[in-house]
Amino acid sequence: MCGVGRRQSNGQLVAFSVSQIQFAGVLIGTLTFGAISDAFGRKPVSIFALTVGIASMFATAFAPNWHFLLACRFILGLCIGGDLVVVYTFVMEQLLPTQRMAIRGFFNWGVARLIFTLICMFFPDWRSSSIACAIFSMPALIIIIFLMPESPTWLHSKGRLEQMRINERKIARLAGFPPSIKLPEHEKLSPSENSFWNLIKDKTLLRRVSVLWVMFTAAISGYSIDLNSSNISGDLFLNQSLLSSICAISKICLVIVDTVFPKFSRRNLHQGAQLVVIISASLLVFFVFYDHDGIGILLANLIGITFIELTWDACYLCAVESVPTSLRASSVGSCSLIARIGTLIAPVLVFLNTRWPASVYLIIVLIGSINLLISWLFLIETKGINLDSVHLHEDNKQYEFIGNEEMKSLKIEVIKR
Repeated sequence: MCGVGRRQSNGQLVAFSVSQIQFAGVLIGTLTFGAISDAFGRKPVSIFALTVGIASMFATAFAPNWHFLLACRFILGLCIGGDLVVVYTFVMEQLLPTQRMAIRGFFNWGVARLIFTLICMFFPDWRSSSIACAIFSMPALIIIIFLMPESPTWLHSKGRLEQMRINERKIARLAGFPPSIKLPEHEKLSPSENSFWNLIKDKTLLRRVSVLWVMFTAAISGYSIDLNSSNISGDLFLNQSLLSSICAISKICLVIVDTVFPKFSRRNLHQGAQLVVIISASLLVFFVFYDHDGIGILLANLIGITFIELTWDACYLCAVESVPTSLRASSVGSCSLIARIGTLIAPVLVFLNTRWPASVYLIIVLIGSINLLISWLFLIETKGINLDSVHLHEDNKQYEFIGNEEMKSLKIEVIKR
């Protein structure tokens, strides 16, 4: 009996260590890969992160001991951090402003979560599920290697104008446009913005990015409810499939709303979704306080998780649309880093539930309310922005803002509708 207990204890320790070491890798990867891609390009860094990540996922399945497993998971975490920041920025820089919401609507965590749930259902062993996840990740690598050229927006920021024009024509050809299409004119970018250290030294940029750290609230809220969702009564796989399916459907509904209502802004999205999360968490506090254990708990969790996902959309879109190209991936990386800190704190909040069952939901209400106030006061509107023309200090442009008077020093050029 003592031997069995010791083996169970060791197994739990290894599982905890694997989770924490992967999170540590993600924390480091989000910031380092972002800075590297700002310096050396989106495509090579994306290919490197995806290739090494997929290889480490395959290697995980054949780990002979827990030391090798930890090493593979740390490398995988590094590459996941790079994928979250660099691949996302790379894809967004290839799209028109009107297409950014659509890409988040049809390719998102809700869909990925559903696929992951199905993989775990059909491959319950962690080794076989690791191989399956690696195989499902390979099409993304193939597309980036053979179809997607280097970001013209990044090439423009580096002054490589000839290659920029070549890549613009490649993208136009992929989109079905004739070779004779007239390419857009590009303005000359200010060299003063092309420095990684501006992310720290430039007060305007630092203020803008620090407001975008509202990702922390989305992360700590989402992961807290996620970790607590295993306590919902019923079949685990069914509950997870239901949660992910509703998230995926809500994203499609968001694309429809964004298309039908052009004035539906990024601020509307973030603040509206955050308000619904606060209301859902408040209902969960009420249900738990009065020992309600029925469909209401499941519905409130579904609504809360769904709208937390929508706040993620607003956070990521604003992050990529608010910062000049030369610092875009680094800035998105800093936001993702702050978000990962939120994910590390989330298990602590879940532990507080052992002291008072409504602790998680009450904390979500409190930090969500602070987040909503920050968004209302300081979050700038970025919908429709041309990613090639994001500026911090130029006065002779036409800019559009929603916010208080202090925000008028934060200038973003937007496309005239």
